[in-house]
Amino acid sequence: MAEEEEIVGEVEALQAVYGDDCLLLQTYPPSFHLHIKPRTADDSSQQFVEAIIGIQAGSKYPDKPPAIRIVDSKGLDEQRQKQLISCISERASELSSCLMLVALCEEAVERLSSMNHPDGECPLCLYPLVAEDSGSSEPFMKLMSCFHCFHCECIIRWWNWLELLKESDAPTASGSASSSGSIRDQDGPLQ
Repeated sequence: MAEEEEIVGEVEALQAVYGDDCLLLQTYPPSFHLHIKPRTADDSSQQFVEAIIGIQAGSKYPDKPPAIRIVDSKGLDEQRQKQLISCISERASELSSCLMLVALCEEAVERLSSMNHPDGECPLCLYPLVAEDSGSSEPFMKLMSCFHCFHCECIIRWWNWLELLKESDAPTASGSASSSGSIRDQDGPLQ
């Protein structure tokens, strides 16, 4: 079993590697939250997922691997969250009896990087962002704050519909406002 001094040294190394992305909750036994992002060379437009993982070691660490959970995430559905936790936990079991915190964090970043793609359906047309049969996709865009992805054509139609709605609902010279049609009335139904 590792000495407390070695474990405290490992926690210091963890903080040195991850800096502000690591929120230390307790030094011994170690407990922290780590904000992880996929490796995209700091190009946020290519980042479709991110997560905050919680790692909490007990008094028998490293002989007993730490508990791992997802505190928060963006762009990860429940299935991919479970997969991420499962992979990190599996790695923790492999490294049992060794100091492993930095290795687990690196495993988390690697796994998250492999999951860095949009998933699911466009919220506007409800068609898949990536066609399952061919693996191809229509051009899409991502909202930076929440990581929701939309087909470019869908978001453009929606934006144009909003602008038309603003124009048609504005009071006219006679003081009355006209109601506007649905988004489907603009250039036909969304596809």
